[in-house]
Amino acid sequence: MSSTTQETALVRAFFDATVTTPEGFWNSFDAYFDETTVWENVGVARTVGSKEAAAFARAFPVQFHHMRIEDLVLSGVGNRVYAERLDHFCAHDGTIVLTVRALGVLEVEGGKIVRWRDYFDTAGFAAAVGKRAT
Repeated sequence: MSSTTQETALVRAFFDATVTTPEGFWNSFDAYFDETTVWENVGVARTVGSKEAAAFARAFPVQFHHMRIEDLVLSGVGNRVYAERLDHFCAHDGTIVLTVRALGVLEVEGGKIVRWRDYFDTAGFAAAVGKRAT
């Protein structure tokens, strides 16, 4: 059973919205999440709803101006879309300040992302963040 075009298109639109403008990242949560959406960065944080998600994103330990998402694989089964990607956190001039390799599982219901789990190397992330904080 393969993912419908609708679910994959919604996830693609969500990722595109996060990088369209610097504000896109912050605004994407209200547009694509609802008040019950669970976003879990496994091993780091878990949020419920668009407001908590935006607050977590704004408190990110690395200062960045905008994001660039490089999709490696976007595929799915049923209402789940699997997104292997590189999340590039960029300075105002576009210079990459941090890249996180992630695999996300996004579940879509009723035209919204209702669950999003990101899996990544949390030890590598902590080391990279620590290097930038000093």
